Amino acid sequence: MKMKSSRKARRRVKIEDLSEIPLSKLLSEIRKFEAKYGKSFQEFISSLKEDRASMEELTDGFIWKQYVNEVLRRSSRGRLELSIEDAMEFTEVFTPARLEIMGYLAKREWATVSEIARSLGRPVGSVSEMLKILESKGLVKSERRGKRKVYSLLVREILLRMG
Repeated sequence: MKMKSSRKARRRVKIEDLSEIPLSKLLSEIRKFEAKYGKSFQEFISSLKEDRASMEELTDGFIWKQYVNEVLRRSSRGRLELSIEDAMEFTEVFTPARLEIMGYLAKREWATVSEIARSLGRPVGSVSEMLKILESKGLVKSERRGKRKVYSLLVREILLRMG
């Protein structure tokens, strides 16, 4: 694994070549940050006030963003390759309800939470929480379109490597 070091504000930050890190380790590191701050990456970033943030929060935010971006980069190719170990990280994600949401999004370019909920006959709050989980794993992405937040599927194919 290649490592680079940079000196910023008397603190040493190591930048790793994340493409060489197994997906399970990336997801594990993301979960550590979620546990430390008690929120998802999106919630952390939106609550972070750079002029009032500590150096630790800024550094953690930078590193956390790199992990999230690497997971998104891998899944943005439309194909997610999982080893058996990686697949274990996704067992709680692939519930029938979440797979139903992914199936709905696979048939469309994008959809809002309310459109998905109405179509699947599920409560909006429940669908919203499931989409947050799918987004944290790099399976869907959200974006603003005017006043609406829409979701689209990033992964169209999931490949499980047995060896």
